[in-house]
Amino acid sequence: MVNLLTDPLLRVQTERDLEYLSLPALLARLGQNEVRHLVGIQRHQSDAFHVFLCYLAGAVLARDGSSNPVQAEDFWREGLLNLAGKAGHDAWRLVVNDVTKPAFMQPPLAGGSRTPTSVVNTADELDLLPTAKNHDVKQKRADTAHTDTWLYALISLQTMSGFYGRGNQGITRMNRGYGNRPVVELIRDRMPGRRWIDAATRLLEHRKHVLKEPFGYDPEGLVLVWIEPWDGGTSLELAKLDPFYIEVCRRVRLRGTGAVECAESYTSAQPRIAAKELNGVVGDPWLPVDLKGIDRGKKASVRALTFPPGGITAEHMRRLIFEDELQLCALQKPQPNWKGNMWLVVSVLVRGEGVTDGFCEWEVQVPEQKTLSIFGSPAHKDALEKLSRDAIAYVGIMQNRVLKPAVFAHALGAPQKLDLDDDFGNSAWSRSSRQFESLWSAEYFPWLFSVPECFDDEEELRRWVEILREHALTVLKEAEDGSANHSGRQYRIRTEVRNRFWGGFYRNFTFMRGDHGDGSASS
Repeated sequence: MVNLLTDPLLRVQTERDLEYLSLPALLARLGQNEVRHLVGIQRHQSDAFHVFLCYLAGAVLARDGSSNPVQAEDFWREGLLNLAGKAGHDAWRLVVNDVTKPAFMQPPLAGGSRTPTSVVNTADELDLLPTAKNHDVKQKRADTAHTDTWLYALISLQTMSGFYGRGNQGITRMNRGYGNRPVVELIRDRMPGRRWIDAATRLLEHRKHVLKEPFGYDPEGLVLVWIEPWDGGTSLELAKLDPFYIEVCRRVRLRGTGAVECAESYTSAQPRIAAKELNGVVGDPWLPVDLKGIDRGKKASVRALTFPPGGITAEHMRRLIFEDELQLCALQKPQPNWKGNMWLVVSVLVRGEGVTDGFCEWEVQVPEQKTLSIFGSPAHKDALEKLSRDAIAYVGIMQNRVLKPAVFAHALGAPQKLDLDDDFGNSAWSRSSRQFESLWSAEYFPWLFSVPECFDDEEELRRWVEILREHALTVLKEAEDGSANHSGRQYRIRTEVRNRFWGGFYRNFTFMRGDHGDGSASS
């Protein structure tokens, strides 16, 4: 059956053409920065596969004593085979009929019953997605799929899944079973090869720090977790693992003759790796540590960063950029020799109890002229960080004290007293608040990074409030234009709404008095 070390399984668009590559060949071509994109991979699987490739490369390089990820195909083939130990080529085969032996990302089945609890016939059904509501991932895309889609689905499932009901355990690199597993990385090039080279290089530096931490990792420990038999009831200790371990959280076996035909799933009573008490803080360099509330006497513990069901917000990105109550790693910081623009990229599949709320990604460009202000000494970045926090605070004031009362007033027909618990008003506000957030979020970082090196706080915040005001007025006008006609009362309602808006604006932003704009009904 297909052997990833030798068979050209992966469809890869290179600078030359569409090519079919083995896994070692892909690593070699990434090192030459010749890969444009992977055919057949879905967007929510891309970062999981990127992390997988980086961990593989880091483990091989660490054992070889090399720091250069630009290597030949044979180097990678030998290194990957060595990681498999006695499992040999079986560890890299997609299908191994003997379930007491490992297959790629599929641990040997040990223990009693070997009756699968479920069987799926497409790669999409195998993937980590319980449902697909708010993103463009649809299960069962095709009844017949290329073999590489099974590989991407398997890696996505085994390295990104949370707890999903009894018998379906989650990964260690996540805060609790119902959390999510973000991938946060600073890059200087969007090309897959350049990104992979930079990540693998920084990984080796990160490894030195992790091995000094009290996780207990073994520098010669297990990397390919799937080569160890698993009965579903026993867990591996971190002390047995290499810090670059590639985990599997589910007992799965692919089946087929000549091609993958289905995947069988088996239950597990315990997680594969025993690290629940660490709340996802296991030294993963793509996963920042959330310190929010730790030093303020709150009942909070150190934990892996988790995004809420609403996904990634500008405030999340601000905290990441300024390391605000977060502990970042090497992959969120540049190398000393980096020049030019950089991008902080974040992706996550947010999920709740047994559901997937949506795949989210956000990218913030950090202009070259701002890299010192962001990644330099505290003396350089403190002023800009304070400005960023103040700007977010002004967003809250504009949203809740200026725009919200105006939207409610319009929705409810401009009553003397607003009922902010009214269902109809809240429905209207839900739409308007989402629109307002979308508008200001798109301008937040361009505004912040347009601030000169030496700036006046009041002047820049005034400029920001002007931006917020215009967006708030846009949202209010669309709410007015899209609502039912109140006939003869329309002019009075519009006047009352605008008076409420401008009254709230000048009451909360007194420094804007005398600024252009008026409170008439026509504004």
